[in-house]
Amino acid sequence: MGKKWHEALRQEIVGIDLEVPILNETRSKYINLDNAATTPPLVSVIKSVETFLPWYSSVHRGYGYKSQLSTEIYKTSRQLVLDFFAADPTKYTAIFVKNTSEGLNKLSYRLPSKGYEVLSSWMEHHSNDLPWRFRQKTNFIELTSDGLLDLTDLERKLKNNNRIKLVTICGASNVTGVINPINTIAELAHYYGAEILVDAAQLAPHRPLKISFPNQEKLDYLVLSAHKMYAPFGSGVIIGPIESFFTGTPNEVGGGMVLAVSREQVVFSPPPEREEVGTPNLVGVFALATALQWLNKNNFSQLVKYEELLTKYAFSRLQTIPGIILYGPSPELYPRVGVISFNLQEIPHGLVAAYLSFEAGIGVRHGCFCTRPYVHHLLGLTNPEISYYESLAKKGVKCNLPGMVRISFGFYNTPEEIDILVDSLIELRINEVEIKNRYRIDPNTGEYVPKTKSFSLIIDQHVKSLFED
Repeated sequence: MGKKWHEALRQEIVGIDLEVPILNETRSKYINLDNAATTPPLVSVIKSVETFLPWYSSVHRGYGYKSQLSTEIYKTSRQLVLDFFAADPTKYTAIFVKNTSEGLNKLSYRLPSKGYEVLSSWMEHHSNDLPWRFRQKTNFIELTSDGLLDLTDLERKLKNNNRIKLVTICGASNVTGVINPINTIAELAHYYGAEILVDAAQLAPHRPLKISFPNQEKLDYLVLSAHKMYAPFGSGVIIGPIESFFTGTPNEVGGGMVLAVSREQVVFSPPPEREEVGTPNLVGVFALATALQWLNKNNFSQLVKYEELLTKYAFSRLQTIPGIILYGPSPELYPRVGVISFNLQEIPHGLVAAYLSFEAGIGVRHGCFCTRPYVHHLLGLTNPEISYYESLAKKGVKCNLPGMVRISFGFYNTPEEIDILVDSLIELRINEVEIKNRYRIDPNTGEYVPKTKSFSLIIDQHVKSLFED
């Protein structure tokens, strides 16, 4: 994994040398440490999309050449997705959606069968929590003190409740990056008569993931987003057993998903078409397929090893900062994807994020990352404290709410970028009082903004110039 190898890979990222405005300087090279939210696009994906766009048309039924070609592109993309995750096309189908959230919502209308229950966990992103809460009777796996799934509690709940027919779990946490033992969980679920659904939004971009593989328990459902896999064109996918989608009424109905409609009855198409209402996002689907092809061609396993080393390096370097609190077990002790959340004692998480952005040109994320029960657990908040903060939120008071700062990596990030992050945080720690005085809280957003420079005006001008272009 030499520097030349990695530098060549970095050039595959759109905007790798982007510069952004910061305080006290005109521009600074942007360091993107917010990949858990969205990864930047691959150059090859953009080129493939640009090559295809002149031929882009609606799929199905159209009989012009462009429509026929687009239909075949759509079918081939579906097959490439199934192949990437080792899903047998005679048993599994790939249903295209906008993103992981839509996919999980769609499944919540269908799984499990009416009258049965779901087992989720307190680690989940809201997208793998709220849909089940509102549409199914849902139980939750408890957590250990350091933020891991309590597997004993998982088995106890499965053993004592034969109405649980689905275990839905994240493959990797978007807060701590911990990788859940999904194959072990699958074995337990199947032993007790349940299926397993994996929210793979964080895991799929950073680890090889297979629906079915020799010597491992099969998975039943995967859901993931393209925008976290270097293909930000608004696509996602559900992979699941074909037989699960033959019966019942889809949660959305309309054009493109029926064989016949008369005054008396409706005949739905077989899956996957019956679950894909309206004109699909062909460009997004094509982008996802080409991104997966790129990962295969560029030795995905080697990219994974590089990210593992980078995560361990970052965790070790962050530990040198006085007063830092790191959440979750060390990657030396427990497998993690490149996601690390932290706080600096006595410095609000919002101020840390603002300082990194406005003074170091580093993009991070702060708050609760759409995973509030998990963040509350890691912060050790009591029920009265949680109720108090919820009352503030209901009143529209957005400042001083609990949270963390999150950094997250892609294969293109470097140890040098980690060093710049750590040096910046040490600078913040040393000059804490002075730096705090450079910021104020925006009463409308609750965010920290510089007192001396209006970045909102800079952004407004940038937006205007992009639309004018």
